[in-house]
This record gives sequence, structure tokens and C-alpha cells, in this order.
Amino acid sequence: MKISMSEITTLPAPLEEDLPAFAAAGFDAAEIQVAKVQRYLDRHGIGELVDLLAGHGLKATGAIGLAPSGPALLLSRGAQFETYLAGLRREFEICKALGIDNIGIGADASRWVDDPAWQKGAVGNLRRAGRMAADHGLRIGVEFMSLGEPIGPFVLDTLAETRRLVGEANDPAVGVNVDFFHHFRGGGSVAELASLGRGEIVGVHVTDARDMAKSNLGDGDRVLPGDGVIPVGDYRDAIMSTGYDGCWTLELLNEDLWKKPPLDAARIGLASMRAFMALDQTPAA
Repeated sequence: MKISMSEITTLPAPLEEDLPAFAAAGFDAAEIQVAKVQRYLDRHGIGELVDLLAGHGLKATGAIGLAPSGPALLLSRGAQFETYLAGLRREFEICKALGIDNIGIGADASRWVDDPAWQKGAVGNLRRAGRMAADHGLRIGVEFMSLGEPIGPFVLDTLAETRRLVGEANDPAVGVNVDFFHHFRGGGSVAELASLGRGEIVGVHVTDARDMAKSNLGDGDRVLPGDGVIPVGDYRDAIMSTGYDGCWTLELLNEDLWKKPPLDAARIGLASMRAFMALDQTPAA
């Protein structure tokens, strides 16, 4: 199993602080956060970022953004989608320069739906974005997100819905990102994870959740794997049974970790991921 740490887990820290901290803690891979990279590139060249990663023995294994702030991959249309696609192209160019082969893109919020048949337009958007991703050596992982207000709800909040939409797009450059938290909160099962085809999964976000009513869980209720109520070992075994051979990335939006120096957060994260990897492997239910 290949493990990495997402820059979202150290969200308040700038890229030039958290990536060196990941390496110092013992990680050799990182998932970059798009906004952090863009802020870094406002002051530096892409070559400097390539050198920063290489100088610390880090490989950028994926890219991820935060929840979109308006109609985006699935719901933007016409000129709005063309503007979105232009921004996405710039992100793809950054990924290509860094040797990244996948990018996670979250679902759009339901409040932006203005057409009950939005899925038809979304399929067309996914196909266009998929072609552009393939041109840059990338795959898109569409991430379903199960969250309540004020951030959510989202048009895709379960694995089943996301598989259907991605299946309709039928583009090899478009697949699914599986986030343990969203799958658990949305009522997903271990069996659903085990039923995924090897090529369907683009990326995996490892996390756990506090012991509370699922409907009340927010992103801030993510905890380290093994510290909560998600059957993380069963999730892991189910995904492994599909033949998935990509990265397992620790992604937490946890204020306790955000308050720590990036090196401390990275050390805690690495210990938790090593424990996650070593959990007794039992047959998925």
C-alpha cells in the first residue's frame, strides 16, 4: 500500500512549510491542495516547486481542491463552463508539470441546480473535462460529498449516484474518488466498496468520524483512522479486493491538527496511517 498525506490535513500552513514537514516526518508522498499551489506560484515558478518536492524526496501523488464555491464541473453551463474549463486547464498543466496523474474534484452543491435534468449536462461536462484530462496524462476522480448545510447538500452524496453518473459519461479518464467520511455519512456499505471495478477508483481518502448521529456529522468531525466509528479496516479490505493499486491519502479537516505545527501533525498522521495499514485484515462483510 502506498500512503500519502493531503495538504488539507495541514490546511492553514503554506505549501513551503507543510511539504518539507511531511518529508521530515517520514512521508515520501503528498497530495497537493490546489489553492496552496496557486498561492505559491504567485511568488515562485513551477520549476521551484518541482525542485522543492525533489529536494525533500517527495512525490506529488495527487491534487485536490475544496468544495466548489459556485456551479462548477457538474452544473456550470455555456460561457460559465468555458470559464471553469479554462481554470481547470491551468490546474491540469500544473499537475502535468509536477508528474501528478490524478486530481480529485468535488461535486457541486444542490442549491445551484436550476434544471431538474441536470445530469444530462453534467455527463457532457465530464466527457469534455475527461478528454482534456487525458491530454495532460490525468484522470479525474469525482468525489461525492455527504454534508449538510451550510456547505451542502451536494448533487452527488453517495457512491451509487456517482457511479451511475460516471458510468454514463463512460470516459476512461473519469472515475470516482472514495472518501471514507463521505461514504460512511451517506450510509454507504462495505459491500458497495467491494463491488467497485478496479478502474473505477481514482483515489482514496482515509479518515474516521466521531461517534455521533451521522446526520449531524460535519467535516470538522473527522478524526484519525482508528479513533472513530468508521470500520476503516473493512473499508480498506473491500477496496483492496478490487485490485486498487493507487495511493491511500490521509485527509482530515480537523482543527486540533490544524493548530499544531505541520511537523507535529505530519508525525501524528504518519503514525496513524502506519497503524491503519497494519490493522488485522478481515473479510469484508
